[in-house]
Amino acid sequence: MSKTVTILSSGFGLGFYIPALLLERQLQQHGVATEVIVFEQYIVQEKKARIAANRQDYHENFAVALVAQKMPTDIRASVDFPAVEALLDRWQQEGRRDFIMFSGHWVYVIDMYRERLGDAPLNVDLLYVDAGLSPSWKGMKKFKPDYAERYREVWLFDPHAQDVQWRIPVSEEPVVPYERREPRLVLHGGGWGMGTYLSKAEELASRAYGLDIVVASADEAKSADAGHRYYMNDPAWEAWEKDPEVGTYIFPKFAQVIPGQPPAFASQSSHHRLYDVIRQAKAIISKPGGATLIDSLSSATPVVFLEPFGPHEQKNADLWIRLGFGMSYETWQQSGFAPELLESLHHTLLAHRTLYPLYLDTLLKKA
Repeated sequence: MSKTVTILSSGFGLGFYIPALLLERQLQQHGVATEVIVFEQYIVQEKKARIAANRQDYHENFAVALVAQKMPTDIRASVDFPAVEALLDRWQQEGRRDFIMFSGHWVYVIDMYRERLGDAPLNVDLLYVDAGLSPSWKGMKKFKPDYAERYREVWLFDPHAQDVQWRIPVSEEPVVPYERREPRLVLHGGGWGMGTYLSKAEELASRAYGLDIVVASADEAKSADAGHRYYMNDPAWEAWEKDPEVGTYIFPKFAQVIPGQPPAFASQSSHHRLYDVIRQAKAIISKPGGATLIDSLSSATPVVFLEPFGPHEQKNADLWIRLGFGMSYETWQQSGFAPELLESLHHTLLAHRTLYPLYLDTLLKKA
């Protein structure tokens, strides 16, 4: 392995961004030099300016998001190629050879780098964090069907084997025993707050659960909801901007939102702060994103699945249900929201979570 492992991520959502930072921290703990690079740094300003507007649209109207993900676009129309050429110059000067790619948008860039190097070998993992191809990879499949031929495809959640192949733990902290967890549920919609999770709050609260709800704006936090806690990411924080204080990418700035008080947004170096809420909860209520599966497996917290963001997330839910790690909201609803179903899923997760090999170990063997 060369001096630096380059981790190619995306800040469009947090499903690629957070696992990329987790992997970076874990490699660094073993003395491996790393650099995370976020794709949105290398798109033209006009396209970058649209991301915040899209985020708001998708949060407010999940149907709009579902339509958008069905229409993969050729990302080359958005790429700032002069900036990319400067990046490739730096890689070539530094002898970069080892890459982990979370987003399909990077394939064109790596192909350009391969052309520059000629016969020099490259070690590139295409790391899929969903059990199906997410939109960036679907776009590659449409516009460059042979995109994976020269690279190694790595599935964390293998749709063919119908099993977990590799895991990326979130934290080294021990699993919180289920009986010590408060009767609380975490409701969230992924990095962009998408999906139908807010509509479930009233029904779930009537079942004597306290709710930890991740909102997109402070206006969505309601002071009258007894027993509920609200959290949010700092709306001024953007994943593709390095933190000026430390000069690197950081986990989302996150805070509890208490009406009438300014949120104390903060990040931490080891992992995302929402995970600290998740590991204390009885279950996650969410759309089935790949990063949610990573959180679930690491904390042995079962997932109750809401409507997916496309076929790749439906495959995530199908796999988790098959393995006994989660269930659909409808299934739990039909049971009368039986708590024993959640506990059974937790114990299945607890029995299996460490049986799967660490993806990190495959990288260390190359070091």
